[in-house]
Amino acid sequence: MAYYENRQEHYGGALVLFQRNLSVAVPNSKTHRAANWYMRLKIAGHKGYITRSTKLAKYEEAFVFAQSEFLRLQQAARLGHSLDEYTFEKHWNDWYERNLRGGTWKEERALWHKRYFNRYFKEYFSHADSTSMLLNDITPQFAHGYWDWRKAYWLTDKGTKLRNYNPKRRGSKTSGTANAKDIPAVKTLQMEQSALNQIFYDAFERGRTQQVFKLRVAERGQTPNRRAGFDTGKEYAVLVRNLRSYRDCVGRFASTGLNAWHKLQRAQLSYFIMFLLHSGMRVGESRGMKWSDVKLDEEVDGEEERIAEVRVSKATKKNEVRYVQTQPSANKALKDWFEVTPFKERNDWVWFGQKRDADGKSQQIGDLNKSFQQYLRAIDFDGRKDGLLLNRDGEKRSLYSLRHTYATQRLEKGDVSIYDLAINMGCKVKQIETHYSHVVSKQRRQQITQTRHKKKSRAAEGAALNDDAFFSEIRRRYNAGEISDAAFLELVKSAGS
Repeated sequence: MAYYENRQEHYGGALVLFQRNLSVAVPNSKTHRAANWYMRLKIAGHKGYITRSTKLAKYEEAFVFAQSEFLRLQQAARLGHSLDEYTFEKHWNDWYERNLRGGTWKEERALWHKRYFNRYFKEYFSHADSTSMLLNDITPQFAHGYWDWRKAYWLTDKGTKLRNYNPKRRGSKTSGTANAKDIPAVKTLQMEQSALNQIFYDAFERGRTQQVFKLRVAERGQTPNRRAGFDTGKEYAVLVRNLRSYRDCVGRFASTGLNAWHKLQRAQLSYFIMFLLHSGMRVGESRGMKWSDVKLDEEVDGEEERIAEVRVSKATKKNEVRYVQTQPSANKALKDWFEVTPFKERNDWVWFGQKRDADGKSQQIGDLNKSFQQYLRAIDFDGRKDGLLLNRDGEKRSLYSLRHTYATQRLEKGDVSIYDLAINMGCKVKQIETHYSHVVSKQRRQQITQTRHKKKSRAAEGAALNDDAFFSEIRRRYNAGEISDAAFLELVKSAGS
């Protein structure tokens, strides 16, 4: 057949090298480059032939390459690995579908994987002509280059155009939004790091790539990205003071065009804001609350005011049950809202949306960020154009800002340790230390700045000597990195009291 030329057989026909007659393969081309050698392999246990280009025009080089591929695929077949050439996109689609079928992710996480693949992963691991790269062509050096490309993505011409695309969708956190940060937060990059490592390791396990590497984003030079909160007493006071006018539709928030349902939604948002401010719960956790999860007017030893205890469902971000102890103001907000809401059954959602099911029952609330930001924008504060929507650094606030404000206020008051706070908020101690170190520093201002001028008594010196072993152990663990700065200070303080 004229299509095959210069056929060379090896290993009894199991490895065949040949060239294609380009005048037959591409009859409309007026000129042809030097013909590459192709290999046709027959692997025991594999149906049919594997035919691929060596991408080499010299026979000697093509034979060395084909021979190594033949031996590699023989070994892969013995181990039960796939012999097909997989592109990054083909493998990702298979990996994604398998995880969907296995119920690995919640709906929000599955959507995150899909969005980040379409926006970043797919584009980076492709050739200039937008065809996906073969897994075996992705070197560790190329893969690690993803971080520099990713950090600069929204600063490129393409990123700028995407920001400006479809202005009606700005602020909606979609591909055409102006909401994207110039440089992504460390936490965002770490999430991408985790996803990419899972993808590549899965490819290695299935024999689709012959090398395994672990990506790690460099954190040097990046500072923790704290959400914008209401960090001044004045901002907090104005935020809370305006809630009554908003809820009752009077003053600045007066409106004659609101029906009973809209007024109820306003009341819900006002109580929802107060609840988040004084519970520190995530918005997603609060959305999942039912009245059966709430215990009102719980007593606290030594305190006159009552609190609420809220059971956080397992079907939330942390995938574990947790019991949150709220502040008294959150308890009051829940009690006041219970008097107003038309859905009071134990199995009803505490916070509900505008839609109802076929039985007339309430459904969960959707995204209230837009309503919350409209409320902030309408507040008169220091003559600012956007009211309380932006903080002093021009960063936009969201409902998550209320969780940040809760943590800041609890630490500033100094009546809770970062360990207890981390347990109640459902996060790691390290996160509290990282994001609120500025508050911890203020909290310990007296201990940090005080100087001692009094000479120790002999009794005190003797006690200090007895504690030498304890302090030596603390110092050893601190120097070894086993104890954080905050934990070290807390231990020293407790030992000295």
